[in-house]
Amino acid sequence: MKRLSEKFNAIAVKKGELFMLDLDGNPSTGYMWDVKVTAGDATLMSRETIPTNPGKMVIGGGNVERTIFRAETDGEIEIDAKWRRPWETSTAPAKHAVFNISVK
Repeated sequence: MKRLSEKFNAIAVKKGELFMLDLDGNPSTGYMWDVKVTAGDATLMSRETIPTNPGKMVIGGGNVERTIFRAETDGEIEIDAKWRRPWETSTAPAKHAVFNISVK
């Protein structure tokens, strides 16, 4: 399965193929990734939080927020991700990233 991240923001996949978006996070800060498909057609398949250090509970430790999508139609998909605290609706996100997926 092809993987997107903050450092690698563009991939090419086939119609019907699954792809994942892995974004570093830290739930103890209250920040969460708000991930939305803003162009094209992709179906959200799953979303999970993966500890950075499995088996070790670390206070303030980081995690990876993994979102898996399926590309539904040929063309271009754009995914917009904003790292923000859900209750802070009037402030700019702490991080913002855009991801581009080419589907053939």
